[in-house]
Amino acid sequence: MTNTQKMVRLNLDLSPELNQILDELAKKIGTNKSDVLRQAITLMQIMVIAKEETKKLGVPEANQLIANVIANEIILSSEQQPKPHPLDTFMERLGPWEDERTAEEIVKDIYDSRTISNNDISL
Repeated sequence: MTNTQKMVRLNLDLSPELNQILDELAKKIGTNKSDVLRQAITLMQIMVIAKEETKKLGVPEANQLIANVIANEIILSSEQQPKPHPLDTFMERLGPWEDERTAEEIVKDIYDSRTISNNDISL
């Protein structure tokens, strides 16, 4: 992290359960227990600042727009872009209708292709 001469050493008493959680978190994020605690303190600081400024923080669902409040700044990461409108997604995936015929010709073809069913339907 930073120069160890400027670091303050703390002794910490934890229950075996909390120590196990700390170990698991360190393994999951590929770091050590000290870094996990530093990151937890930073998150707590963000929550306190947000509460003082009457802002709300939460854990969003995937693909939901979120804002990180850090030192009075709102930062939107590139992965947190607004969800596109469904029509834009549709057009991007399927594209516009392409046909050489006029609208009247298409409608006529649809009407001409209809068939009448002689099946009796009873309820």
